[in-house]
Amino acid sequence: MKLLVYISLLLPLVIHGQDKVKLDESFDPTTLHDWPGSKARIEQIKSLKAYYASIGDEIDSVQITEYSSFVFRVQLGSTSDYDEAIALEAQAAQTFEEEVMVQFDSPYYKIRVGTMNNREDAQNLQQFAIENGYRRAWVIRTENTPELEN
Repeated sequence: MKLLVYISLLLPLVIHGQDKVKLDESFDPTTLHDWPGSKARIEQIKSLKAYYASIGDEIDSVQITEYSSFVFRVQLGSTSDYDEAIALEAQAAQTFEEEVMVQFDSPYYKIRVGTMNNREDAQNLQQFAIENGYRRAWVIRTENTPELEN
């Protein structure tokens, strides 16, 4: 029995050492001749970019607003009591120039302020909040859902 175990362990080692596989390195991807189509596509994209850049100067009657799916806000507090949340919102509205909102995420009402596109602005607002008595204020990255707020 031991002999069979030894043979089954040594046989793969002996076989592995023989018949080294040689890689075929003769393939050249440039022989596929697919570059001319790709080059034409790149030129087409460059020309479209130049076209859109040129018409961008002509548009002056429409205000273009970029919609960001995520924004940074400062959360001032969280409570499960509705009346407490409304009181905190009213207090914050007197302190901050930015929009104060209450977002309900069961079972908590989250009182948040601001809609910033970058974390640095949100951290500046957080520092302002801490200086004005909101010691637990923290920056949160959240979905931009204006239709669900308030």
